Amino acid sequence: MEKFLESAAKYYLKNYQHSIENTCLVFPNRRSGAFFTAYLQQQLKQTVIGPEIVSIDQFISGFSEKQKTERLQLITLLYDVFAQHFETVETFDDFYFWGEVLLSDFDEIDKYLVDGKSIFKNVVHLKEIDFEFQFMDESQLEVLKQFWGSLDKSDQFKSKEAFLKIWQILWPVYTAFKVKLEEKGIAYNGMLYREVAENLAFDNKLELPFSTYFFVGLNALNECEKKIFLHLQKLNKAVFLWDYDQQYMDDPKNLAGYFLRQNIQLFPSPEEFEPETNCLIQPKKINVIAVPSSVGQAQVIPDSIAINYNNKFDNTAIVLADESLLYPVLGAIPNTIGSVNVTMGYPVVNSAVFGFISLLISLVKNARFEKGKQPKFYYKFVFDVLNHQLLSGFEKEKVLGFMREARKKNQIYFVSGELFFSDVHRILFEIPEAVNDFGTYFLNVLKGLYSFLEIPLDSKSILTELLVSVYAAIEQLQISIIDLEESSKHKISPAIFFKLMNQYMNQVTVPYEGEPLTGLQVMGVLETRCLDFENLIILGLNEDMWPKAKSTPSFIPHNLRVAFGLPLIDNHDAMYAYYFYRLIQKAENITITYNTVKDGLGTGELSRYGFQLIYDSNQNVQEKVIDYKFKSRKQIILEGKIPGNVTDFLKARYSPERPLSPSALNLYLSCNYRFYLRYIVGLPEKDTIKEEIDGQLFGTVFHSVIEKLYSLNTSGEITVEWINAVISNKKLIEDIINEAFAKDYFNDEELDSKDVVLEGSLVLIFENIKTYIKQLLLVDRQIAPFEMVSVEKKYTGTIDFLLANEPFKIDIGGFIDRLDLVGGRLRVIDYKTGNVNTMVVNEVEELFDTEKDKPLKEAFQALYYSYILKKFYYPDSDIASGIYGLRSLFDLTYNPYFKFGSGQTAEELLVEFEKHLKVLLEEIFAPENVFRQTEHVKHCEYCPYNKICHKG
Repeated sequence: MEKFLESAAKYYLKNYQHSIENTCLVFPNRRSGAFFTAYLQQQLKQTVIGPEIVSIDQFISGFSEKQKTERLQLITLLYDVFAQHFETVETFDDFYFWGEVLLSDFDEIDKYLVDGKSIFKNVVHLKEIDFEFQFMDESQLEVLKQFWGSLDKSDQFKSKEAFLKIWQILWPVYTAFKVKLEEKGIAYNGMLYREVAENLAFDNKLELPFSTYFFVGLNALNECEKKIFLHLQKLNKAVFLWDYDQQYMDDPKNLAGYFLRQNIQLFPSPEEFEPETNCLIQPKKINVIAVPSSVGQAQVIPDSIAINYNNKFDNTAIVLADESLLYPVLGAIPNTIGSVNVTMGYPVVNSAVFGFISLLISLVKNARFEKGKQPKFYYKFVFDVLNHQLLSGFEKEKVLGFMREARKKNQIYFVSGELFFSDVHRILFEIPEAVNDFGTYFLNVLKGLYSFLEIPLDSKSILTELLVSVYAAIEQLQISIIDLEESSKHKISPAIFFKLMNQYMNQVTVPYEGEPLTGLQVMGVLETRCLDFENLIILGLNEDMWPKAKSTPSFIPHNLRVAFGLPLIDNHDAMYAYYFYRLIQKAENITITYNTVKDGLGTGELSRYGFQLIYDSNQNVQEKVIDYKFKSRKQIILEGKIPGNVTDFLKARYSPERPLSPSALNLYLSCNYRFYLRYIVGLPEKDTIKEEIDGQLFGTVFHSVIEKLYSLNTSGEITVEWINAVISNKKLIEDIINEAFAKDYFNDEELDSKDVVLEGSLVLIFENIKTYIKQLLLVDRQIAPFEMVSVEKKYTGTIDFLLANEPFKIDIGGFIDRLDLVGGRLRVIDYKTGNVNTMVVNEVEELFDTEKDKPLKEAFQALYYSYILKKFYYPDSDIASGIYGLRSLFDLTYNPYFKFGSGQTAEELLVEFEKHLKVLLEEIFAPENVFRQTEHVKHCEYCPYNKICHKG
């Protein structure tokens, strides 16, 4: 099947072979011009001077002496004009977004030759109607008030004037802005187009150096283009070659032919030009494949390429509706294919360099500056930069050691001087405060990386190209900002600088080396215009990808856009419909994939064009589904075993100095395997910086404060007077809390309390702890006087039991938060900052039940310590166990004691407890014990090892 550009070259050579040098060919883009040249060369039999080949934008811009300029400069000039006509206090930063909207509207008005005065007059009239609020309900009025900010009913006339003035000045701003640009000899695209179109009225103003102009494969035309084409047509200097298929041209419901039906009426092709236009009705091999993965779509490439592939440049193309698939596609192309030409180029935004610059932007934006001090950085931004792959080779040991120490001390902020591990790090962390210096900073970073990575000057690696390309983009931004500030009074804010920086870098691509007219072609949608291939692989044909969603803000309401012939969303859809049908019309083998996963904004649906192929065409489309089958299997319960004898291993671990604690036993009851990882393997919990205090750390700090506070009373006699004195000594309490933060949060016991600086949520935690301490003292005042026997003291003992019918003993014990003597009764008190599951225990055996969803950890610990005290320290004393739950201290009826519902005496409870405890110890210390993972997922939710077990 003859390609469109091949037909165009054949017609052109047949009819203009003797005047080639006097012709100009205009294409939608450069790629189509290159393909046309290749077809032309194939047909030429002798050497000739080639024709002028340009894109449509180059063609029209070439008739004007004005220069297109940077968008930043245009919006700056527009802001100056806007401020002259509207007495606004709005800053340039606030205006920037609206400036982009205005500039877009002005561009469309000019390209479509709309009478600006007329359209803006109509806009004002519409807004006057809109301002009559009688037909609005309260909710609608509220929305409008939020949008305009100042629609107060008490001052409605003034609000109306301000509201309408914005619309009334659009025409004066439009005209004054264009005058200002004229004076400077610069223009935006639409202004330049309009100038060329309007100059056609004066033939002497428009020089036409070529005898004939060919317009090849165009589609949507704006009014300026139409006017220019009509002028050239009138002079018999224009030839129009349209690329279409009769199927969608004859179907008024198919948007693919929307523009061409108009174009062919206005600008008919020569009768001698006879391309094939009935290709879509011819049978094609079409496969539409649903893939439950985005990157997984690339896996259809090897099999699809194998169909009739040869190395000709117009044989096979991979078209990416989703351009983010470029890397997976390149990885999926078989090595046997040979030449691959990537038309798209590699987007810098997908590179490690862009990722690194983005991290630096976050670092710079969030740096804290204090007069006379080094800048201060938040740890997350610092760690992100230090951990980036581009810095992996710079002083690795120093950096890792620094981060370990920072985690240990829980250091949230760093000053720049702490981070100068090498010359590269010095460049990175010497952050400028002034926006004017931001560009220089990023350029120095890139130069430093290039130099210190020791990249050879003649290197052509992708990293070299990326660094150079990003450097060039930022350098251009820096030049633009300097020019702007020298020519105007406006200063760029950090927000605008970084927005512009992202815009500049988003436009940068690194071209792939390769011969564009050989081998497999990989391209985006817009690069396919005018090109035909025998074999097509279209990846990412999802509804949200083709057509791309488009919603551009505008000051011009929809109904006026319709009335004045400005582009609508339907025009956008019509363009992408044409791109699709035109692309497939001459292909013979077509493979289409789409992603079925709903992810973010992705719908997981096939594009409307895919559905049209399936249900509204004469083609026999084969639908397939790639299904990743995951074989379901029973989850394996993880097990831990000790090489050798469990008994000997654990016996060696425990001693009076390191007894078997109730927390370890609670861990075993909750999950054997966690006990194994923590106490046998010795796997430490991950050390991280805690910028916010979690429940565990809160409890640690609180315990430290209580311990220090009650340790001040050396006599142990806690009286009402002593408690009142402590409550009234606000500084004492605050100093002790600061000391606890230094020891337990910052892990620096040498840090003086007055040097402890708390920020953010830590201030709230500080106040919470102070409130709880005061309330605890008030509760204790109600039972005073009493004797404080011990605070945070270790109590141990040796328990005897039979193991494999042989006598065995082990040291048990731990630290009791508080042991006091109230009314002649010893109380074992534990402080709990979190929730307590229950204060009621029906049977002692419940404490040892591993099948419970919520183990009775608090009660187990209380009886464990009561047992040790009764057995080894106070055999004749009456011992009670209870909890001071911080969340319950404010309850006037709060009872801190556990209630055992079995009716047993305290003595009987402890005897029962001892019996079950020995059974548990026999199980743990059994020589062949195997430590198994719990089946209760709820136990895994906050386990530090749940990533190992893939639970929780």
